[in-house]
Amino acid sequence: MGSASVSTFTTHHPPGDSRRPLPSDKNPVTVSRRSSWMHGPVVVTGVLVLVIAVVELLVTVVTGSDSAVASWVSNLGQLAVAILAAATAAVTVTRHTGPQRRAWLLVALAATSWAVGQLIWCYFDIVRHGDIPQVSIADPFFLAFTVLMVVAVWPSDGRHTDRLRTSLDAFIIGMSLFIISWVTTLNHVTSTAASSAEEQSPIELLGLFLNLAYPCGDIAVLTIVLLSVSRRINRRSGLAAVAAAMALIAVSDGFYAYVSATEQFDAGSVVGLGWTLGFGLIACAALAAGFESHRSDRSGPTFLSDAQPRPARGQSASMLPYVPLAVALIVVGIDRYRDGADRVTGVVLVATFIGVLFRQYLTIRDNLTLTRHLENRERELQQQAFADQLTGLPNRALFTDRVVHALEQHRRSLRPLALLFVDLDDFKAVNDTLGHPVGDELVIRVAERFRGAIRSSDTVARFGGDEFAVLVEGDSDAIEVGARLVEALRPPFSLGGEQLVVGASIGITEVGGEHLTPSLDELYSRADIAMYAAKRSGKGQVSFYEPSMVLPEAADLHFRPMLIDAIGSGGIECVFQPIIDLNTGQVHSMEALARWQVAGEPVDQEYFIKLAGRLRLLPALTDLMLDRACAQLADWSEQFDVPDLQVGVNVPPGLMTDRDFPRRVVAALRRHGLDPHRLLLEITEEALLGDTAVVEQVVGQLRQLGISLWLDDFGTGYSSLLSLRQMALQAVKIDIAFVAHIHSDPSARRFLRALLALGRDLDLLVTAEGVESVEQAAILRSLGCQYAQGHLYARPAPAHELDHLLRPARSPGAISVPAPTPV
Repeated sequence: MGSASVSTFTTHHPPGDSRRPLPSDKNPVTVSRRSSWMHGPVVVTGVLVLVIAVVELLVTVVTGSDSAVASWVSNLGQLAVAILAAATAAVTVTRHTGPQRRAWLLVALAATSWAVGQLIWCYFDIVRHGDIPQVSIADPFFLAFTVLMVVAVWPSDGRHTDRLRTSLDAFIIGMSLFIISWVTTLNHVTSTAASSAEEQSPIELLGLFLNLAYPCGDIAVLTIVLLSVSRRINRRSGLAAVAAAMALIAVSDGFYAYVSATEQFDAGSVVGLGWTLGFGLIACAALAAGFESHRSDRSGPTFLSDAQPRPARGQSASMLPYVPLAVALIVVGIDRYRDGADRVTGVVLVATFIGVLFRQYLTIRDNLTLTRHLENRERELQQQAFADQLTGLPNRALFTDRVVHALEQHRRSLRPLALLFVDLDDFKAVNDTLGHPVGDELVIRVAERFRGAIRSSDTVARFGGDEFAVLVEGDSDAIEVGARLVEALRPPFSLGGEQLVVGASIGITEVGGEHLTPSLDELYSRADIAMYAAKRSGKGQVSFYEPSMVLPEAADLHFRPMLIDAIGSGGIECVFQPIIDLNTGQVHSMEALARWQVAGEPVDQEYFIKLAGRLRLLPALTDLMLDRACAQLADWSEQFDVPDLQVGVNVPPGLMTDRDFPRRVVAALRRHGLDPHRLLLEITEEALLGDTAVVEQVVGQLRQLGISLWLDDFGTGYSSLLSLRQMALQAVKIDIAFVAHIHSDPSARRFLRALLALGRDLDLLVTAEGVESVEQAAILRSLGCQYAQGHLYARPAPAHELDHLLRPARSPGAISVPAPTPV
């Protein structure tokens, strides 16, 4: 049964919005006291029903089941409890809407119908002094109870496969219950009727059929209730109560049919206790459902007023349809031991086991289909993740993986390698004058020429924008490779009706057999330094890395002492950018970002962070940002009462192999009195390429503390998929490259849908970066993306400029997406 199935006796409470302030009347102590007060009537009703049942039992024991007093007490007790069940169900109707309102209305009508039938029965028993006809006007009212209960608990499924599985489960449960009823009562009733069929009048035969209709109808209701219990999520107390109630009523109906067939029925017998207790349970379930609905209206949306919740069937629930079958087998085994087995039992058992086998076949088939689907999806994502979406070249992640492999080969066998960083000259002018489509076409054409200029054993990759990289392995002249790349760009490109000539600045670093194996960061830094040196030398130049070089030399000499002082004295500014919950429009968390100004002028963030890395200041910078972010979160919590607001801090790759890093994180949290669960640490896939054992140890310590780990730029590399398997990550942030064109490119939208589906399959929170338009946000929401971040909602800004996003909404539960911030 899917999420559309009607479970009519429970009220589900989805998790509340963790970003909204917790009002004073929602604190756990207040809710607990209110809950105790609300359940008081349920307890009182239960005690009252037990008292009535005990009185019936005592009177029967003392006066005998055939006495008039026992008959009156039993019939009046059943009437009182039936009226009580009808009244409580009617009250519950007023507290619900939609499908649950309809369901409880049918329950109220069913209990009322049974009460009317019981009232007529009491008339015959008390007023007419036991002159009760075998078929009376009370019988239609009793049978109407069964019909109305069937309609009340009838489930509905959306998909054909769900309906088929539901039908099979219902068949297994129903046949199992029928076997139990047949072996214990119905077989004896039909045998007795068959032996005296020739002597019975038509009225007596009609009475026999009516007596058999009662337990069979109860079996139908109990089958549907048990099926709903096995398919519902979270709370099942209401359905469990109704299942128990129908079981008691079915037992009484079955024994009534048996003793009526043998003409041994006494109105004051203990058979009536099943009806009394059954309707008492219905009354308690109705009261409990009414109070739960009242609490849901106060505390937030329920699954009837909000979206249907996802099914979360546990193993015990999924096995519930087979419990009646197990009981049936025990009953049949006992009966066969007593030589009481018959042909009907065998036929029904065989049919039931055929249903079980078919049901297991469907389960195995669905599991195989799901497995193939997941394998195909992962294979597709792996293939797409290896390549740059625009040019088809390997992307940064795949290239980095091959560089790591090449460095390992150098470490083991001194196999030489060279790395070339390529940056196109004047590419920004092309985009600004001819537009981004022409710029994209130029990048594609450049990639084609680069691919033809290198050996098949070398690797050329696009890092993004107008940046390319080439890995040369083995004995080869890297300078010659760089010259070929420059020459490949000399012929003009014919694009957009224009003849374009574009050059490239290339930085080269070599690792010969006589050199020590550098780290990945060192190798990248050297090639980067050489590339900037080539740019300063003029367009279309190739520069070879020299140890005396810095990146860039003049700027580093100027900014190096100032950056050291700024980090040491706390001169780095911390700005924030919100992450928005697309379902509610509320702020989920704030990402902390570093900004630096010199003489009132901002310094490029990418440059000074790389400079901090070269100066080995990234740990100190991260600790500073961590402290600033925690301090600001504590201030926001005090100002706006946002106990669930979280703050995210970016962590450089090197810190994920720093065993002391978790201790410094805990120290920052304690300084500002924050719980660890309010901190998000964003890491990139490069952080997972170092010493895997140390990374897993650091990640494990952080997760044990309760700190969430998010993988940034998800989807840009195969290592992201590997990390989702190996590391205990909680969320992923989809790179801006996969969001930028979803409103104009159907293929980009399909790929994003696949990424979101993978995130949901792995039970990960998913955030889309770079959302800049309302149309993009609407598409993301329609695809099921949970969170978004981008200029549509707010640009990175000082904390006080974002205070308005944290103030309570004008109306609880209102969804209001902030308007774009003017550029």
